[in-house]
Amino acid sequence: MNLSEQSQIVEAAKRVQGREITVPLKHLFRHALNVRRKAPARSVEELAALIYSQGLLQNVIVQAEVSGKKAPKPTGRYGVVAGGRRLEALNFLFTQGKVTADFPVRCLEVSQDDAVSVSLAENCGREPLHGADQLDAFAALLELGKTVGQIADAWGISPLTVERRLKLAKISPKLMALYRDDKIELEQLMALTLTDSHELQETLWENTPSWERSAYNLRRKLTECDVPSNNPLVQFVGFAAYEAAGGNVRRDLFSENENAPGFMTEPALLQKLALDRLERGAEAVRTEGGWQWVEVRTSLSYTDRQAFAHYRTLDVAPSDGQQERLDALESLLSELEAKIDNLNPEDDSATIDLLEGQQRQAEAEREAIEQTLQQIDPRDLPLAGAVVYVDQRGELAVLRGLVRAEDRKAQVAQGDTAAAPGSAGTAKAKAPKADYSEKLLRQLTAHRTAALRATLADSPAIALRVLAYQLAVQTGLSSRCGSGDRPVEIRADTADVRKEGADLAECKAQQEMEAHAERWGQLLPGDQRALLAWVLKADDSQVLDLLAVCTASTLNTVQGREAPQPIADAIAAAVGLDMSDFWQADAHYLGAVPKAKIIDAVREGAGAEAAAGLEGLKKGEAVALAQQRLQGTRWLPPVLQAKG
Repeated sequence: MNLSEQSQIVEAAKRVQGREITVPLKHLFRHALNVRRKAPARSVEELAALIYSQGLLQNVIVQAEVSGKKAPKPTGRYGVVAGGRRLEALNFLFTQGKVTADFPVRCLEVSQDDAVSVSLAENCGREPLHGADQLDAFAALLELGKTVGQIADAWGISPLTVERRLKLAKISPKLMALYRDDKIELEQLMALTLTDSHELQETLWENTPSWERSAYNLRRKLTECDVPSNNPLVQFVGFAAYEAAGGNVRRDLFSENENAPGFMTEPALLQKLALDRLERGAEAVRTEGGWQWVEVRTSLSYTDRQAFAHYRTLDVAPSDGQQERLDALESLLSELEAKIDNLNPEDDSATIDLLEGQQRQAEAEREAIEQTLQQIDPRDLPLAGAVVYVDQRGELAVLRGLVRAEDRKAQVAQGDTAAAPGSAGTAKAKAPKADYSEKLLRQLTAHRTAALRATLADSPAIALRVLAYQLAVQTGLSSRCGSGDRPVEIRADTADVRKEGADLAECKAQQEMEAHAERWGQLLPGDQRALLAWVLKADDSQVLDLLAVCTASTLNTVQGREAPQPIADAIAAAVGLDMSDFWQADAHYLGAVPKAKIIDAVREGAGAEAAAGLEGLKKGEAVALAQQRLQGTRWLPPVLQAKG
């Protein structure tokens, strides 16, 4: 129906004659002649609140109900032919106890002949109020002295909704004019309210290309220098302390999370507050005694840690009682791991949580005993210190027993070196606490092996040097030692990493290596003499390619116990291996670690907000949700992260 037709209907309806009457609410019903069959999409709660606070400003159109065909008589009831939403709103107020069944409703009674035309006119001739006009109306109410709460009650909406509309009403007049002309979307206006400066709102809008004016991009540009609420430093300092120190907060009234505190706009102040609190924590560490230095940092990444070494320790033999307890704990941990492996994460979540709790207790007891069996090497006493920092969870953390790299170099330069291996009083680094079961560690390092093979196979120049390194080691040239009775021996051993886990056969790196093997299997002759002839005639690029694939196939970094792998790390660094190109946290990994590690992984990879709520879920539910939230984050467990 076009505008002209609508106008004709409205004009015709104006000529309709009717009688104004008052009818009790209980005597009204929706008439079959009402042309609106489909219920409006909008809720009647807001309209009900308006009627309750302002009264019924417009009467409803009714037709008297009659009974009997030969001599029709009025029943006293009236059918509503126009004003169905007003009737629904009144009935809603009745169910809430705000009006009675006898509530008087202003009505205009019309004849049956006029009922349909009036109903059609009322439903077609009304144009919805533009959003900008509604925002102006809310601002006018505030200027008249109405409070946010009063406006919310009058309109039947939440105070937050009122605040949002008032915030939009304060947008730049130039941008509001664009909104009236439908040249800017409501979501874009919402994003621009992150700043109260009309000049900045207009500048950002005008200087942003049209294809980059999404609400997301506008919001990102306004907050790119701010610090979000899920930042560890923000969680460490807290909004209360930050604002008490005079810090400004940029709050997003239109955030999906109504409780989101917003963004801190003064990073320098945040850093200062964090350092002040860290210094107080450092004072407590200094009182422990024994540390030559204590340093504070607002963060301590894996790369930062490479600038330190742990102090050297001397092993102390356990007593008979300690050894007996350590053996019992090892047996218990193996038993618990086997039980967990045989349970279904979805069906046995409560049992798994219980067993994992027992695991943590046993590991903590084992670590406590092992700590008593380590004594700091006297040579490192003048060097050892601690770093106090903010961890990824936004909590104060302390890393003790560190030695600065420059102090270690100075010590070595002065001739203070460790005793030879095997000699009395040998100092050795304390074994790191195991973060993974042997089964999971082998699976993860198998993924790393496959990825390192695939990457090295595509780097012939590096592979040739790795081969030269290995030959130098095997022939003894690197240590000026003889090679034994056999003058020449080159051996290439390969290991099938697919046996380490069900997901290895389908992993990207393994498939790339299989593609290399298939390519060369089709290209190379099967006879040894023919193979030698082919190699002798091949050009250098082909030989280098072949050597790269063959050398890569011999790599094996699979390990069952966590220990340094400096050569493998050096090769990985040389080829620029990034495990996030080959691996991502899935159900295989997440289902094999305790729920606490699942939550830590999501917190590190996707932020504190993404990790919120996982604690109360069953193990299976936590695995599924964590896998979804880690998708695309490129998060890696420490064992797969690049070493410095």
